[in-house]
Amino acid sequence: MRVAIYLRVSTARQLEGYGLKSQEDQCRAWIAHAMRGNGRVIAEVYVDGGVSGKLANRAGLDRMTSDALAGRLDVIVFGKLDRIGRDMKNIHRWVYDVTDKGVRVATADGRIDSDEAMFDSQLSLLAYMAEVEHALIVERTMSGRMQRVAVGSWPLGEPPFGIMLDEDGVPVLNGAEAVQIEAFADFMINAEGPVTREDAARHLNALGYRTRSGKEWQGGNLVQRTLRGLKGYVDFAFAGENEDGEEITTSYRVDIPKPLSEERAEALVAALARTSSVRSRSNGQFLLTRRLLSVCGAHRTGASVDAGRSAHTAGRYYRCMAGQPGGAGDVRHDECWEIPADHVEAAVWEETKLLMADRAGLHRLVEESLGTIPDRAASYRRRLVALDEQIAKKRGDRKRKIALLLASVEGGGEEGDAPLIKEMEAELERQETDLVAERERVAEWLSEAEGQEDRTRSILPMLDRPNSRLDDLTFEQRRDVLALLDVRVQITDKGVPRHKGQADPITRWHRQTGTTVPAQVTDDMWEKVRGILSGNRQWKDPRDGFETMLDKLRTGRAWNSYSGTEAIGGRSYGALYRRVWHWFDSGEYERALQALTPYDGVPVPPEYVLPSMLVTGAAGHTHCP
Repeated sequence: MRVAIYLRVSTARQLEGYGLKSQEDQCRAWIAHAMRGNGRVIAEVYVDGGVSGKLANRAGLDRMTSDALAGRLDVIVFGKLDRIGRDMKNIHRWVYDVTDKGVRVATADGRIDSDEAMFDSQLSLLAYMAEVEHALIVERTMSGRMQRVAVGSWPLGEPPFGIMLDEDGVPVLNGAEAVQIEAFADFMINAEGPVTREDAARHLNALGYRTRSGKEWQGGNLVQRTLRGLKGYVDFAFAGENEDGEEITTSYRVDIPKPLSEERAEALVAALARTSSVRSRSNGQFLLTRRLLSVCGAHRTGASVDAGRSAHTAGRYYRCMAGQPGGAGDVRHDECWEIPADHVEAAVWEETKLLMADRAGLHRLVEESLGTIPDRAASYRRRLVALDEQIAKKRGDRKRKIALLLASVEGGGEEGDAPLIKEMEAELERQETDLVAERERVAEWLSEAEGQEDRTRSILPMLDRPNSRLDDLTFEQRRDVLALLDVRVQITDKGVPRHKGQADPITRWHRQTGTTVPAQVTDDMWEKVRGILSGNRQWKDPRDGFETMLDKLRTGRAWNSYSGTEAIGGRSYGALYRRVWHWFDSGEYERALQALTPYDGVPVPPEYVLPSMLVTGAAGHTHCP
């Protein structure tokens, strides 16, 4: 018998000493006792050192699971149930997948053994108990904050908008702030046409309402702050350590008074949902969220600014999450400028197409990513059939047994039999409920496996298309390709900040039409346009103005940088700007460029220059300068 031992501790300080050694000793003792008389060999001791049980992927566990599913192991022993994970659903699923392949699974503390008749019932109960034990350990680490919560006081931080704390620290309604929430709800619920959260913020500001700190409302913080108190409670997460020294958290709930009635709160949430749906469609989707890394090492996430909020900063971009809630790191570096989403997504997709050049290698990646998914899905289907049969049988048995008990009572049974019947009925119903719950879990596993398999297999036809059609892939298909290739984009230099002002319309016309700018103006060239460009009292000979205009377009300099320069005879940039706009509006400028078409030209500077990036994937890497 090929036996595996699995060990895990959560913190690096336990890699030597108590944690791993005590688990291994316990597992070897169980093997010596429970498998005495059987031929056996310790195939391998799999170890995850300094790895939290909350992580879905662990190198040692993943390798052992792969070996078990491939038929290379017969028995797996681990110290106790929570070595596999902290979550009942994941523990249950892992044990089912492994035992379905004929592998015996046992804990060295003697609590479960898949060879025992009561294994299924024990597994469900002990997986639940592992979660309960985890929560109890957290509770034992809490002190003052827990005590405050126990008496209904506010444990920490500022209460939601609409709520204040009384002299005992108990949350009560803040009348003045509740009035603002009512006004917000009135505006959103009773609006005759489509409105946005920004419209609501402007409405409250016009009424003289302000935030708790005295600032004007903005659409985002208006929704975030007012919705927080509508549920009637606030959840708090407190941190502590478990028996492994692992940092863990638990949640506790504090009830608060509601500033709106249930009906009004539901109506407000529904109105905001309609607004969010419209905003979501207009903002678009982000292809590289959490795949794009800043110079500082923190990930970037997509964000949008509504055009109604600021015409100068509207659009999609990626921002660094260092120092942000849920981000990595504490401080955002100066190098972490915002990056326009359209530019970086287009550039990365071009690099991704290069990574997709090896079609045979990509086919292998698809097959490898599928792994044991088809086998697991088939196993889940078989389990569903078996559960359906058990549920049907259990229901039939329950009716039959209850009918027999009722008949015995009616036939002269003891008076005390009635409570027994109720107890028996409750127990049979509980057993049936457990089977139904198990079926729901397996059905969920099957749905996840089938969805993953379908998405992965759908990539294969894409890989057989000629390269020119890869740009026709939908957003969802591109996202799946990036996931298959495990694409990561590391920004490697500072780059330049994103220009948030309005683009010069003449420069934008050049970009849109692809029209180049003459590299210089010779005497011969000027003779071709002299009769096209009109002058005025200030510009009787407009050649210097025309040449300055072309220089501005070639270099991207600001108009005011030319004020008073020798190039335009000491005139103000305003005079130059007005003359240029006359040429552009009248069509004279476009005709002049048509006359100069035979001469060499250069493109206007790009709207934005991306920083240098390293694009890596499972199939290789490219450098995007």
